[in-house]
Amino acid sequence: MKKMNKVSSTIYRVLAVIILFISQAAVATAQQPTHYPDEHEPIPPTIINILIYIGGPILLFVIYYYYNKSQKKKRQEKKNLDQ
Repeated sequence: MKKMNKVSSTIYRVLAVIILFISQAAVATAQQPTHYPDEHEPIPPTIINILIYIGGPILLFVIYYYYNKSQKKKRQEKKNLDQ
C-alpha cells in the first residue's frame, strides 16, 4: 500500500469539513422560529406608535439638517478666517 502524503491528507480533511458544513447548513435552515406571533395585522395607531414611527424619523431629519447647517457655517467661518 502507498503511504499517504501530507497534501492528500489535507485534501481529505478539507473535503470532510466542507461536507460537514453542508450537512449542518441544511439542518440550520430547516429550523423555524416559534416565538413570533402569527397575526399579521397593522400596527395600532396609538400615541406611542405615532411618536416612534412618524415623529422619530422626522425629529432625526430635523436634527441632522440643523447639525449639517451648523457644520457648514463653521467651515465657512474657518475658510473666511484663513483667507
